Amino acid sequence: MPSQDNPVFSSTEFRSAMRNVPGAVSIVTTGARPGRHGLTLTAGCSVSTEPSSVLVCVNKSAGAHDTIKQSGSFCWNILTADHAALAQKFAGQDGSKGDIRFSEGLWRELATGAPSLVEAICSFDCRVSDSYDAGSHTIFVGAVVAQATNADREPLVYVKGEFTVPKCR
Repeated sequence: MPSQDNPVFSSTEFRSAMRNVPGAVSIVTTGARPGRHGLTLTAGCSVSTEPSSVLVCVNKSAGAHDTIKQSGSFCWNILTADHAALAQKFAGQDGSKGDIRFSEGLWRELATGAPSLVEAICSFDCRVSDSYDAGSHTIFVGAVVAQATNADREPLVYVKGEFTVPKCR
């Protein structure tokens, strides 16, 4: 019988439980044309205000993973309520990979050259300051070197296996 100190559960049960934890939907981008990569994720957060830094958790099997390691930079783009289709595209649900994913949305470069989504609620352009192995993922800590903000937009959230828009007001 499992104790409270040593619970026994499967990775399937863990994933099922995590589906109940709402997360802001974002796209992490990296690289330069024609080798740009990006992926949809909900595993990102702020780390520090001084110095300004964020972290993102990227699956080692994602196309963007090795490009982040090689380029030493990424841009964390927080999506708006209007970006569900873009989130699905960068999640690979349409089968696209690499640079072709950037055919939708309006993209620009800030300081590092990583693609920044113009319509994002906010974009944090980062140089990788640290990385940590975390099983199937790598935790990339980024020092924010530039940012852009559209604070008047509603966020896109992922919970219970669906994209949704929270009632913020």
